[in-house]
Amino acid sequence: MRRLTALLPVAIALALLWSAPARAQSRGKEIVVGFGAEPRTMLAVTIVDWTTNNMLEHIYDRLLDRDAKTFKPKPMLAESWRIVNDTTWEFKLRKGVKFHNGEPFTAQSVKATIEYALDPATKSHYAAAAYWSLVKEVQVVDDFTVRFVTKQPWPNLVDSAASTNSLMMPAKALKELGPQKLAEKPIGTGPFRFVEWKRDERLVLERNPDYWQGPADVSRVTFRFIPEFSARMAALLSGEIDIMKDVPPHAVETIEKSGRATLRATVSSRINYLALVNLKPGPMQDLRVRRAMNHAVDVDELIKQVLKGRASRMCGPLAPANVDYAPAECYKYDPARAQALFKDAGVDPAKLQLTLDTPSGRYPLDKDVSLAIAAQLQRLGIKANVVVNEWGTHLDKIKNRNTGDMFFLGWGPALYGQAMMHPLFLADQTYSSYGNNKTIDDKIARAQTLLEPKARADAYAELQRLIRDEAPWVFLWQQHDLYGVTSQIEWTPRADEKVWMYEAKVTPR
Repeated sequence: MRRLTALLPVAIALALLWSAPARAQSRGKEIVVGFGAEPRTMLAVTIVDWTTNNMLEHIYDRLLDRDAKTFKPKPMLAESWRIVNDTTWEFKLRKGVKFHNGEPFTAQSVKATIEYALDPATKSHYAAAAYWSLVKEVQVVDDFTVRFVTKQPWPNLVDSAASTNSLMMPAKALKELGPQKLAEKPIGTGPFRFVEWKRDERLVLERNPDYWQGPADVSRVTFRFIPEFSARMAALLSGEIDIMKDVPPHAVETIEKSGRATLRATVSSRINYLALVNLKPGPMQDLRVRRAMNHAVDVDELIKQVLKGRASRMCGPLAPANVDYAPAECYKYDPARAQALFKDAGVDPAKLQLTLDTPSGRYPLDKDVSLAIAAQLQRLGIKANVVVNEWGTHLDKIKNRNTGDMFFLGWGPALYGQAMMHPLFLADQTYSSYGNNKTIDDKIARAQTLLEPKARADAYAELQRLIRDEAPWVFLWQQHDLYGVTSQIEWTPRADEKVWMYEAKVTPR
């Protein structure tokens, strides 16, 4: 197990923290949040990326929000919604809401935002069917009533409206200034206004005093971009940041004993997986090889040794937090079975050389997990070269189909089946690593149209069994989120990963 526990030299970094003097604080009611990566854009409904959109939803509001505990949609910019018929949804909008430039929020804002997302020229990720492409037309009934007419029945439209898929932009400014200008200086209706984005360093936002829900307690939010876990730890314990995302599990005790911060944890709705890429020539096109890989990776050992038990194993593509989840049988760690499958496929694992792409600092111990997987594969003679990518580079490689045979990725918040199945198991989708299976394609297309709850549940249960058997991934785990938070901050993590500082309170320092 020595190879599995040879992780980042965190112990050295942590030892230095005890001698680091606490920095003098004069931030008042500012909160500094440490993330592992910077945003990919400042424009709403453009990029499917949690890091980007978690920062953006401080600037922009959703059409609907979600209850932090039940995950059920609740009013936000829309006060109510109803199904008019099988292909029409109607939303009543909140009156008196203004964008940061003074432009009123109306039905035209909704229409302009969705049409921007669907315009091929914008190259928005949200044109995918899992997000908005099932929308045929957005109809303005009056200034505060809007209808979505869909190409077919779409029961999950309300789920899309209750996510970062629906961060609303100002119609007049979008038309007059254009997307490029808005990307430089974003304008939303949210609780914080844009101040500056210094690339590779920080994003700074200030309180919107005219926010329709009332001004935030926090006067200023600064997002610091600190890729390495050990550096984020150092920044937290020296007083440079107030909230750290993804505390390494083996550093929990250090946080708790620091006297400067406490650990705040939640079981996330996000999943982590190892994609086995079958969209280009290579060994992963063979089902027997993909199944062999699932038997060759000891997921339980990874959870125990690398993550110190801070994860919940998954056996199929959905986690229990997903409303469409159905149990599946786990692949057992079985090197002998893996060897037999490789032999049946005509593959000598001792001659197999694979490339595994991984980010570093984006998910809990992502690089360390990937290195540990490579060590496990070596037990069968498989040589796995781990390529460590900066987060933006990692996403670009996946999007452009330039990864190696495998890549490590997380997906979430994974709350309903369509938002998992469609973008991840259809070949033409941005982040898919698997596809061209007509049976699965047809069943995904059918499942997303079913209005009757039991029929929809049965359809997604069948899909989960089929995908588990196809072994498109090594199914890993449901992520546990660990945050380090300084004692001056009153804030509770959410399982849906909405790190929203409007919900935070701070004691002035």
